[in-house]
Amino acid sequence: MPSAPLYFPGSPEPDSIARRRFRALARSAPWLSTSLKVEIDIPDELGDPGRGLTGTVTAKIRQREGIAVHNAAGALVFQKETFSAQRSRDYVAATNASWKLPSTLITPVYTTDHLVLRRPEIAGFDGLLPLEYWAAVLDPVEIAGTEPAAQDLAFDHPTYIHELSEIMHEGRPALAAGAQFRAHISSGPCRFRAGSRWHAHAAGFGSGHRRLPSAPAAVRPRSSRT
Repeated sequence: MPSAPLYFPGSPEPDSIARRRFRALARSAPWLSTSLKVEIDIPDELGDPGRGLTGTVTAKIRQREGIAVHNAAGALVFQKETFSAQRSRDYVAATNASWKLPSTLITPVYTTDHLVLRRPEIAGFDGLLPLEYWAAVLDPVEIAGTEPAAQDLAFDHPTYIHELSEIMHEGRPALAAGAQFRAHISSGPCRFRAGSRWHAHAAGFGSGHRRLPSAPAAVRPRSSRT
């Protein structure tokens, strides 16, 4: 049991099926939307006042290749696109981003309810986002790993899910979770703090309001996805 107070004390302890479903949901974000419009509350310690990336902003993201960010007054504070990114011989030789394909061109192994069971290597945001932690909010695969942990191996899932609760968030069904990272996670770059507790609200499938302890951003859908 977690040492910190529960977020949802009235909810029953989740079983293994519920935990597997939430992890599959965490792997699925790239296949659940190609374009997204979200409102993000940027924590003071993670903002960039010099570029106007503070307070509440609205981000429009298209296929991980274009983004526009507006502040609360509607002014454009950040814009970037990679549709015309360099594809010269030197670029191909210097980075593996040249051979990674977007999620729209790759079919993962799905669960019976069409969430991602095993996630293939895909192209990431590749410097598109103005703040690094946004990648963890928009695509929280690190809380689940790319595939279910094998029961006969010593390595376990990167997180232990203490709580799951079906809630309503801004009028939409949501799945909320309380989890804790294990100390042994990830030999590569990780945007989360090992051993920390956090909770996430995943409204519907793959979009919604998520909070992380080292990056307590609030993300709210503002329009339908395409």
